[in-house]
Order: sequence, then structure tokens, then C-alpha cells
Amino acid sequence: GMSFSGMTQDLDYKMVLGAGGVPLNTVEAGDKTKPGILLIHGFGQSQNSFQAQLESVELTRDFHLVAFDLRGHGNSGKPWKPEDYKNSKIWADDVVAVMDATGLQKAVVVGWSFGGFVVANLVEHYGTARIRGINLVGSAAGLLEANFAPPANAEAAKAMADNRTRQVSGSIYENIKAAKAGGGFLTAQPGNASWQDLAYAGNLLLLPYVRTALTGRHLDNRAVLPKINVPTVITRGSVDGVI
Repeated sequence: GMSFSGMTQDLDYKMVLGAGGVPLNTVEAGDKTKPGILLIHGFGQSQNSFQAQLESVELTRDFHLVAFDLRGHGNSGKPWKPEDYKNSKIWADDVVAVMDATGLQKAVVVGWSFGGFVVANLVEHYGTARIRGINLVGSAAGLLEANFAPPANAEAAKAMADNRTRQVSGSIYENIKAAKAGGGFLTAQPGNASWQDLAYAGNLLLLPYVRTALTGRHLDNRAVLPKINVPTVITRGSVDGVI
């Protein structure tokens, strides 16, 4: 299991300046002389989603692992203006800044959920020169039709919609309730307690004004699909009702 008892042990944290000077909270683990893996988290989450990977004895022995909090998320900067979240190049530039600052010349890039869209943004603007391979985890990445279907279960769809309303409320009490419920939508069965705490914290750290700005993001990446010319693995949960 994932205990995360030595949570900061052997983890190297630093702030990296992304597009427009936005500080990006970045963490490195493992052997910096080994092949790189860049881990990009999902919407309302943080680099802590990958705590088990960052602390894995096997992975840190064989790889140089890098993760970061996306702009607006976790401990990264949270710009006020909606335009600081809109353009896909901003997200691509953030990734390149993190790779440059951590010495990742070329990496396997893992995008979980919303992180998959960020991977597509990287390919859109920079091609695959810095990418050895791609792993899309629970992510359509905008590479299919523009609006993929909501959850087949109408009850789940309504619960998620209601939760989104609470997430952007001016009431911190409502935000807290929504952050806890939102963590439950990420896994079919309740996760390890430490992981659930991190998921809850991630949701709460994505502030209402940032959530609102992110709803205006351009998510159709179908034009990017032909540019993906590196080995790509798509990982999906067998009971994932969204992807």
C-alpha cells in the first residue's frame, strides 16, 4: 500500500517560472542520469496525485521522475486573469519550462485526465522532439470528437453537475463539501486514506475563479492527432464512466 510516511524524503522541490512568469511548484525524484518521466496531473489535483510513483523504489532507481502543479493548481501560481488560462500555448510553454529547469531533454510524458489535454497542447506547439513516448491515463485529451458523452449514468452526471456548482460558490463551506465529494469521483472504490486526503486538498486548492476561467479552455485537439508520432499507450479504468 501507499503509506506516504516519508512524504518529502528524497524529493527535490523547486519553483520554476512558467509562461508569463507564473511560478510552477515542481518536484523531482530518482536518478537524474536515467531516462525521464514527466507526470502531469488532472483537473483540480496536484503533483501529489503521483506520490506513490515519486516514492517508488523501483521507479526512482531506474528513472528521473518530474511532476509539477499546473498553473492555478496546488502550490503553483494562480493568475487572476482568465486569459492566463485560455491559450493552449501557455500550457505547452509551462511544460517546456519545467522540462528545461529539471534537465529533461526527452521524456515519456504521462497525462492523467485533464493532464492529457496538456500533453496534446505540448504536441500542438512543439511537436514530439522532447517526447520519447506518451501515456494518456483516463484521458480522451480532446483527440476524439469535440464533446465526448457525459457519464452514461444520469444520477452520476447530476451529482457531478451539482458538485461543480458548489465548487464555484463564494462559500468556503460549500467549497469544502464539494472538494470532499469531488475526491470520491476520481476512483471507483474509495482510495487509500492518504491519497484521498491529497485528492481532497487538490480540489480545495483549485480556487473558484480559476475553475471558472478553466471552463473557457479550448479542448478540441483533433488536429493534433496526426502529429503524434511516438509510441503511445492509453490507460483506462474498466468502470470509468466518463472516458
